[in-house]
Amino acid sequence: MIPRFATLFAGVWLMFASEILSYGDPAAANDRIFGPIGASLAFVAIWEVVRPLRWGTLPVGLWLIAAPFALSYPTTSSVVSSVIAGAVMAVSAFLGSDIGHKYGGGWSTLLPNRDVPPGPDQVGA
Repeated sequence: MIPRFATLFAGVWLMFASEILSYGDPAAANDRIFGPIGASLAFVAIWEVVRPLRWGTLPVGLWLIAAPFALSYPTTSSVVSSVIAGAVMAVSAFLGSDIGHKYGGGWSTLLPNRDVPPGPDQVGA
């Protein structure tokens, strides 16, 4: 769970980093797009039943590492911020716990097997 919270923090940091570190586009726009995506994936992956969504942070993290060089970020602080946040997201995808319980089965897991009285449209059938 700690890797999910680290990724969540990295994504939230990216949303505010351009204002705190005073850098502009294209770094600011990229961070405001991919920060919330990574944070959302990490937040949802906290719950065990959807833990495989943590793998979605891997491509986001890899892009955040490559983006400063592909988009020519304007300042050193924007490069360092993006690369560190991207590394946290990419590495945390591999640091997940296994799923401890089996989930699934659909409606049959919610409704026990029992005799259900016939409905009004089934009377006399």
